[in-house]
Amino acid sequence: MTSPSPTTAPGRRKLLPSRPYVLLFFVYLAGMILFSLLRGLFLSSYTGLASGEPLSQILTAFLIGLRFDQIIVLAALTPLLLLLPWVDLNRRVVHLITITYLTLVFSSMTMLLLADIRFYNFFDSRLNFLAVEYITEGPMFGDLIVTDPDFYHSVFIWLVLTLIFLASLIFIMRKAASVPHRRAWPGQLAYLLIFLVLFALGIRGRVGLAPMDWGVAYFSQNNFLNQLALNGVYTLGRNLTETNREPRLSYLGENERFPLVSFEEALATTRNMLHTEGDEWLEPGKSLRRITHQDQSVFGFQPNIVIILSESWSAEHTGALGSPRRLTPHFDRLADHGVLFTNFYASGIRTNFGISAIFCSFPALPGRAVMKRYHALHPFVALSEILAERGYRNAFLYGGDLAFDNMEGFLRQKRFESFYGEESFDRRQHFSKWGIPDHVLFERAAALLDTLPRPFQLTVLTLSNHEPWDLPDSSVRVYMDDADSSKLFNSQVYADYALGRFFTSAQASTAADSTIFVFVSDHGRYRPTTRIVEPHFFHIPLLIYSPSLLGDSTVRVPSFGSQTDILPTLMGLLGGDYEHASWGRNLLSLPPSDGGFAMMNLGSRLGYIDNSFLYTEDLRGISGFGTRDISSSGQRWFGYALFESFDIVGKGSRDSSWLGLYVNMLRPSVAFATRHVLGRLQYVDEGFVYVQGIGGRADSTDVDELARWQALFGGGEPEGLRRSRRRLRHYIQAAEQLSTPVEP
Repeated sequence: MTSPSPTTAPGRRKLLPSRPYVLLFFVYLAGMILFSLLRGLFLSSYTGLASGEPLSQILTAFLIGLRFDQIIVLAALTPLLLLLPWVDLNRRVVHLITITYLTLVFSSMTMLLLADIRFYNFFDSRLNFLAVEYITEGPMFGDLIVTDPDFYHSVFIWLVLTLIFLASLIFIMRKAASVPHRRAWPGQLAYLLIFLVLFALGIRGRVGLAPMDWGVAYFSQNNFLNQLALNGVYTLGRNLTETNREPRLSYLGENERFPLVSFEEALATTRNMLHTEGDEWLEPGKSLRRITHQDQSVFGFQPNIVIILSESWSAEHTGALGSPRRLTPHFDRLADHGVLFTNFYASGIRTNFGISAIFCSFPALPGRAVMKRYHALHPFVALSEILAERGYRNAFLYGGDLAFDNMEGFLRQKRFESFYGEESFDRRQHFSKWGIPDHVLFERAAALLDTLPRPFQLTVLTLSNHEPWDLPDSSVRVYMDDADSSKLFNSQVYADYALGRFFTSAQASTAADSTIFVFVSDHGRYRPTTRIVEPHFFHIPLLIYSPSLLGDSTVRVPSFGSQTDILPTLMGLLGGDYEHASWGRNLLSLPPSDGGFAMMNLGSRLGYIDNSFLYTEDLRGISGFGTRDISSSGQRWFGYALFESFDIVGKGSRDSSWLGLYVNMLRPSVAFATRHVLGRLQYVDEGFVYVQGIGGRADSTDVDELARWQALFGGGEPEGLRRSRRRLRHYIQAAEQLSTPVEP
């Protein structure tokens, strides 16, 4: 073997990359390793959601995640690519600036990704515009962070990872010092061109016409694995830089989101869903504005209305709705003497969605709530506006900051006249980071019953049943350990205790016998899940209580409904004609054949539920469908399957079964080839059942389940699926298009 001659070796060295490119390459590797470690930490925080998944699926999520990580790492390194080849890296100041920039950037992204882990626990999503909305709320956001049970643990991890990354940078810089700062200029320019091309391809994520989008991450029927593949910094950046910088359109532009049907058809479907006896439609092709004709009030006077909007009170913790724990004894006793709606659902997962749904009968839509959008149109008439026309005085009582979520500004526009916020209380009464504890808030509410001019509508928004689960009165504590679940249960017990104290005081008021009390939660308590939308977490109580006016007996209403149904239901009790544009119905006047329905929203994910079917859809391309097992106890969903939700016209052969038609639309990816074999759908409950798409064959040891699958899907696309999908899409399309200004 001959050794290179002295004349050729230097020439070959001239072809090697210079120090800036060597440095960028190894920093790129360090950044990718850092992000992979953080993805592993994300997985370890939610291992239960990946239990039962084959290793190949998890590895696929990590491999896809590398592509998203690469976008962020290369974007962070781009300024250095443009600068380092032209400056002298031997200068100490350049060396110091480079290390400082890289440390600050990657340390900040590490902090965001650690926060992303906790964010997912509350919103079942990677970082998005909701994180920005919380930041803009000022000190309250900071208090929430520092009181989070994992705050100091996360800070420690952040410091350790930052120090490790800094040490890696110093090591890389020292090793790279042996590489010449510059080679010959032709080679220098050639490497710059090569790196620019590689950076551009890496940031785009693919070589096709369009750059990589986050839909690439949606490879699995387990939603958690799809989220695992994403990068929280990427999702947050996309939310903040989308069309017209409007986060609510970040999932898809409106023109892309609604190519489904014409606006007129969507509105007609919605109108048919909402029509009840007595409705006179005023603008049939333009809006939902209508006059509902009904008998005059049977009371002979105008009752007062008290609406108690309870923070995060979910059905799963409510005894009257089946909870085995004794967390709500006071509410349960009230339910025995009132009208309890047993299949009632929140419209969204935040208070601002609940307020607009309850008072304006307007659904929660993807993106920001309508009450936070300055330029949004308001295709509704608020309950407070209707009552103001009848001579009511509208008052709002809240123990926190009235500016939070733009509450006061929005409600004042809707003819609320009196507002009582945290500034209305003695500063010494503040307890939690949110403001005034519930029992103090209810004391003020009880006092207002005898001082507000009648008739009045008083809304009381509580806040104690919220992270960090602080207890202002330890005497009500039932669970003595410090587990997160115990803190949550104790917080629920306290919220119920405060509610019981209020009703004890209210019943002694002179206004009690002429008042209708409405108790409802602002939203449920959502947790990460493998489904697109889990209806169980949206299930909340609605109780209408007024023994003197409505009768002192137990009434259970099984009809499915949501917060948008409260306005027409309450107006039905008050009687008399009224003009409105509600997106709900009077649940107390539905015909026996109509079991009601509810719409749910979770970011880009939507759900429709009625007494037979559940249909869920993600605006980024995945849908789910199932039918309720009415014969079994509880809400068990049989036959829940995930599939791609694109237009099916022209897809598959006309004579293939419905299963085959939809399965043919699945992406033929490695992921589906390993577990979700092309031609099969997944049933999710306590276990899995796989059904072969073409020919109706199946892999299952459960003969009964298999027979029910075939009964549900064997005769072609079920009418229940078509009806549920049409209702959800048309309803949301009409609401979006009526509330979004159209540019000329």
